[in-house]
Amino acid sequence: MDFNMYNEIDYFNNFSEESNNSLDLFSPYEGYIKGNLFKNLYQEYKNYRPSRLNVNSEKMEMLVNIGQMGFASHELNLYLDNYPNNRKALDLFNKYSNMTNKLIKEYENKYGPLTVGGIKEDVPFNWENEKWPWEV
Repeated sequence: MDFNMYNEIDYFNNFSEESNNSLDLFSPYEGYIKGNLFKNLYQEYKNYRPSRLNVNSEKMEMLVNIGQMGFASHELNLYLDNYPNNRKALDLFNKYSNMTNKLIKEYENKYGPLTVGGIKEDVPFNWENEKWPWEV
């Protein structure tokens, strides 16, 4: 079987100069659950439909919001590596990056650090007193 991924996905035709001027994007949440922010590059696998995330607490909702905004800013960052002059993509990247940082700060103030960089000087290693993901 002769299978060429680049011909199948057709990256180079999907990112033409026309698409550089207008972005056709999923919402951050929809892109997050589908694993692709760009509508013109998303291909469903057979009959698979991404399921909605089951959010059952405020803490989980905050983590999903951090995830979707972080995912969207990362996808746009990758796009900007190839199209650095796309002003619309840059504006969205800055918007989503700022939102991600704000959400992380809110989460860490309420629930504690997400990363080593979030550890506060007055309470080092507070995370070891929290429940681990498999204990929740």
